Amino acid sequence: MRRGLSVLALVVLAGALAPGGVPGALADGRRPPHEREEREHAHGPARVRFAALTHDGKARHGTHFSVARVRDLVIVVDWRTLVGPHTQRLDVLAPDGAVYQRFTAPVESVDGRARVETRLPVGGTWITERSLLGRWRVRVYLDDATTPVAVAGVVLAR
Repeated sequence: MRRGLSVLALVVLAGALAPGGVPGALADGRRPPHEREEREHAHGPARVRFAALTHDGKARHGTHFSVARVRDLVIVVDWRTLVGPHTQRLDVLAPDGAVYQRFTAPVESVDGRARVETRLPVGGTWITERSLLGRWRVRVYLDDATTPVAVAGVVLAR
C-alpha cells in the first residue's frame, strides 16, 4: 500500500512538472529564460508596451491578441532617461527565438523622455499565413549596444 501511494505521488508530481503542467515553471523551480530576461529589464531606462490595431481601425492594448483580429501590432517604447540624439534598434523575435524583423529609428530627448512607436504588420503576412503563433519577444537596444535595455513579450494566438 505504501509503495502504491509513493508511485501515485510521483505520477502526480511528474504531471505537474510536464510541459504545460504548471505554467511558467521548470522542473528545477526556475522561470523559463524568456521570463527571466523580461523581469531583469522591467525597471530599465525604457519600457515596452503593445497595442493591436484591429481590421476595423480600433486599438486594443495588452499582451495577448488574436491574430484573426489584428491588422498591425504597435510596439511602443517609452524612454525614461534618454538625453541627446540616439538610435533605437528593435529586434522582434518569433516564437522559435529567431529574429523575425529588425527596426531602427532615431530617438532624441532633451528632458529624458521620448517615445518611439513601431508598426509590425500582422494581417496578411507570414505571421497569419504560416500560423506563427505563440509568445513573441521584443528586445530594445540603444545605439550600438549588444545587451538589450528592455525586453518584453506578447502572445499572438488564434
